[in-house]
Amino acid sequence: MLVRRSLIIFIFAVVILPAALFGMEFRRTETVAASRTIQYHTVRTGQLDVAILATGSVESSTVAQLNFQRPGRITEIQVQPGDYVLAGDPLMRLNAQTEELILAAAQLDYTLALLRKEQIANPDNSDRVRIAEAQLQSAWGSYIGLQNAVAPGDLQAAELRYQQAVDAHARAIEARTTAQGGQPEEAYLLLDAQVGQASFQMEIARLQLDSLRRGNSGQLGAAYARVIVAQRELDQAIAGPTVTDIDRADIDIRRAELGVTNAQSDFDQMILVAPFAGIVSAVNREVGSLSTGLLPPVELTDVSQLQVDVQVDEVDIRQAREGMLARLRFDALPGLEVNAQVEQIGLVGTNDNGVISYPVRLVLDETDPRVRVGMTADSSIIVETRNDVLIVPNQYIRLDRDLGAAFVNLVASDGTFTEVEIVLGLQGADSSEVVIGLQAGDLIGIDLSSDAIAFGGG
Repeated sequence: MLVRRSLIIFIFAVVILPAALFGMEFRRTETVAASRTIQYHTVRTGQLDVAILATGSVESSTVAQLNFQRPGRITEIQVQPGDYVLAGDPLMRLNAQTEELILAAAQLDYTLALLRKEQIANPDNSDRVRIAEAQLQSAWGSYIGLQNAVAPGDLQAAELRYQQAVDAHARAIEARTTAQGGQPEEAYLLLDAQVGQASFQMEIARLQLDSLRRGNSGQLGAAYARVIVAQRELDQAIAGPTVTDIDRADIDIRRAELGVTNAQSDFDQMILVAPFAGIVSAVNREVGSLSTGLLPPVELTDVSQLQVDVQVDEVDIRQAREGMLARLRFDALPGLEVNAQVEQIGLVGTNDNGVISYPVRLVLDETDPRVRVGMTADSSIIVETRNDVLIVPNQYIRLDRDLGAAFVNLVASDGTFTEVEIVLGLQGADSSEVVIGLQAGDLIGIDLSSDAIAFGGG
């Protein structure tokens, strides 16, 4: 009886208990397998980039503070923050009534100068010639009239009257001189009066004679001078404008043109225009306020050339070179990647809680309207690139830092995992090159639900 009980117990221990334990282990394996989240990857060849990772924000290469060249009161604001403007677009205007009037007057002077030049260069000489001919005929008429105004007989009569007056004056003097003494005093007074009267008549005759002589010759000379001038004007009318006339007209045009230029410049200074295309990032004035030059009324941001300033760790900065390619991704624009270039690498680092980093400026190669100033950008500065190499995502690789070795889970045809050692080459941020241990087409896997990468045997 005791022997049979021992045998049953032995059978239970040798046969039934292992079977029960196997069943329990099988059920536990099924439960574990059901809880696994397996992810597979087929090893392929491709391009591998090694990059320096850094984060920054999108900035504009040019931000202009725009101001008027002279003070004045703002009468019009034509933009608001966020507006996109082109080069030359008006942004604000000052009160320019005085400048506008001056400009209109200058433009009128310029138009008149052009008309005068046209009249001089292409004159209608018919009227001018007729007028000049009439003036010449009038001058000749005056001259001939003066020649005929004093006849030779008039001059001879004046000379005779003068001679008679001289003779009468002489006789009066002689009569007074030869008067006999003893005559009354009144007689002598009468002789003196006769002498005075004769002298007066003689002087009048002399003046009349001199007037005829001088007046004739002087008036004739002046009349002949007018004839010469009238003849010259007629010759000019027939010949047309002279070089001097045209040169003078050209000088007047240039002077008027300069006046328009200066007036236009003064008027333009009352209008604030965009010097380049961009986004209006700030408007600091209101209509009716006074622009004094202390605070720029408008801030304009150039969005045609964007840049990203990042900080690169001192360990990685030695690998960075100006001109290197960089790729940018944006938190606000998933899936968008934009190329950039390293434009500038700072020489002086900054210390942030003991971490030394250096500023690096990345300039975007292309402008995408979706990319806006201020957006956060993740940059990858490509320091090395290899083509046609075996690439494995880093999440499939287990690194054993104690052994200095790397491993992946190779998936067999029956679905089981076998951990195999691999030799890594170029190591990137997301993927790495496999030099030894795998070949193109191999299937590798990872259990995303477990901290351990390998869970199979083999």
